[in-house]
Amino acid sequence: MALARPTLRPASSRRTLSARLRKPLVVVAAATALLAAGCASDDSGKPFAADTPKPGGSMTILLPGEARGLDPFSASYINVTDGNRMAALYDMLVWTDPTTGSVQPQIASNLAPVDNTSKVWMLTLRDGVNFSDGEPYDAAAVKTNWDRHADPAAQSVQRASAAGLSTRVVDKLRLEITLPQPNANFDRMVARSLSFIASPKSIASGKMSEAPIGAGPFVLKPGNWVKNSTLTLDRNPDYWKKGAPYLDRLVFKVDPDPVHSVGAVDRGEADATTVVDPLAADAAKRAGLGTEPLSLSGGQMLSFNTAKGPFATVEARHAVAYALSGEAINQQVFQGTGTVARGIFSSNSPLANIQLTAPDNNPAEAARLFDKLTANGSKPLNATLMIPNVPASVKIAQYVQATLNTYRGVKVNVEILDLPTFIFRSNIDRRFDVKIDQVWLDDPEPGLFGFLQGDNPANCCFYNNPQVNDALMKARTTTDTSQRREAYTQVQVALNTDMPVWVYQEAVALGVYAPRITGVQLFNDGVFLVDRIGMRK
Repeated sequence: MALARPTLRPASSRRTLSARLRKPLVVVAAATALLAAGCASDDSGKPFAADTPKPGGSMTILLPGEARGLDPFSASYINVTDGNRMAALYDMLVWTDPTTGSVQPQIASNLAPVDNTSKVWMLTLRDGVNFSDGEPYDAAAVKTNWDRHADPAAQSVQRASAAGLSTRVVDKLRLEITLPQPNANFDRMVARSLSFIASPKSIASGKMSEAPIGAGPFVLKPGNWVKNSTLTLDRNPDYWKKGAPYLDRLVFKVDPDPVHSVGAVDRGEADATTVVDPLAADAAKRAGLGTEPLSLSGGQMLSFNTAKGPFATVEARHAVAYALSGEAINQQVFQGTGTVARGIFSSNSPLANIQLTAPDNNPAEAARLFDKLTANGSKPLNATLMIPNVPASVKIAQYVQATLNTYRGVKVNVEILDLPTFIFRSNIDRRFDVKIDQVWLDDPEPGLFGFLQGDNPANCCFYNNPQVNDALMKARTTTDTSQRREAYTQVQVALNTDMPVWVYQEAVALGVYAPRITGVQLFNDGVFLVDRIGMRK
C-alpha cells in the first residue's frame, strides 16, 4: 500500500492530522493514468499526450541554462533548471501530481506519519532497486543523502529541508524520520526537496557532480556532457521498472530563449521544453504544439534584501511597488499574454483570499515615499538589480531600471548573471539588493514555508515576521483546507504590509512537446516524468 494523498478537498471532508492518524492510501492515480494511456490512441497526427510510446528513439529536451553540477546537492530541482536532469538520472522517492494535489510513490512504496502528531514518519522503499553502479538503493543510502543535505559544509541547495531531521535505519527498506517540529505535509517536502538519491559510493568518490550515479531511467556515460551545449543520457538497462524507459536516449540542450525553444520544437529541431514565460506559452499554443499547462501559485517577482542595503526599510520596498506596474510589465514584456498577479497566490487557488491585492502602480505615492527616503534627492538611493541572463528578465530589468530612475534621487543598476551563477548568488551566497525571482508552487508546502519562514536557510530575502512564521507553522500542521486558507490569509496580509517581495506575474508552467511525442505527464512544478515519455507508434 502506498500514499496518494489529495490535499485540497473541501474542509467538510477532511480532518486535521492532530485528530487522527493519517493512513496511507491505495495508489490509484498512477495506475489510472497508465490504464488510460494503454487504452487511448490517436491517429490524427495532432499532439496527443496519453498514448503508450513505442520502444526506442531519442528525444531532445531544451532547457534555458546549464547545471552547476549533476549531483543532488548542487543542482536546483525546479522545472526550468535541473528538475528534468535529476529525474532522468536519479528517479524519485515520491512526487506530487499537480493536477490532483496528491503525493505519489515511485521508489518509495510508502511515506506516512506513524502517530497522530505528524512528527515521526516512516519511509518504506521498494525491494530490489539498485543504483546503476550495482549498489543497493536502501534506507542507509537515503540516510546518507539526507545527512549530506543537512551538513552546512556541503552547501546543498536543499539544506533547509533536511536541517533538523533525525533519521534511523530500521531495516534495509525502512527509514524512521523524526522531524524538528510536527509537519502534516512532510511528504510534500520529500517530493520537492529530498527525492533524488545518489549512490553512497558515488558520493564518497567526490566525483558525482561530473559522473553522477543514481537509480534513474537514464545514465551518463563518459564524455557525453559538453557543458553549455549538450548532455546525452542513455537508457539504463537495469532500471527497476520493467519495460521502462521507452526511449533509448535522452538529450538535454541549452537554449536560454524560451520563445526560440518553442520555435525549435515546432521546426522539429527538438522534441520538448518547459515554458515559464507567458509569451512563449502563447507561441506554443498558437503553433499547435502539445501543451500540458499547470495552475500554480508563486509567480514572477522582485525579492528585496530586507536585512541591509537600500531596501532594508518598508518604505523603500513600498516605493518600488507603487512605482512599478504589473500591467505595464505584462503589456511591454509579454504582449498581454500573461496574468497580472494580485499577490503570491494564484487567483484560482483554493487557498487564496481573493479579496486581498498587493500594492501596485501608484506613482504619486511612490514619489512621496522616494522623496522622503532620499530627502528630496539629496541623499541618493543607489541599488543593484540582479537578474538571470534570460531575455524576458533582461526586458523586465530594463523596464524596472528606466521607471525607477525617473524618480528624484533614485539610481538602479542591473547585474546580469548566467543561470547557475544567479542561482548560487541568490540561494547560497545570498548577496543582492533586489533580484528578479520566480517561484512555482503546486502547493504552499514546502516552497512557501521555506521562502518566507524567518530562520529557514531557503528564505527569499532575510524576511522574518513572527506572525508570518506562526501562520506558516499552523498551515504546515494540518491538511484541512479551511484551516490552511485561514493561516495563509494571515500570510497574505503581512506580505502586503511588509512587501519583502513584489509579485507582478502569476506563475506559468507549461510542458511543450512535438506531435511525435506521447506519454506526457508532469510532476511537481512542471517536470517531465521521463520514465514514461517517448515516441508515438
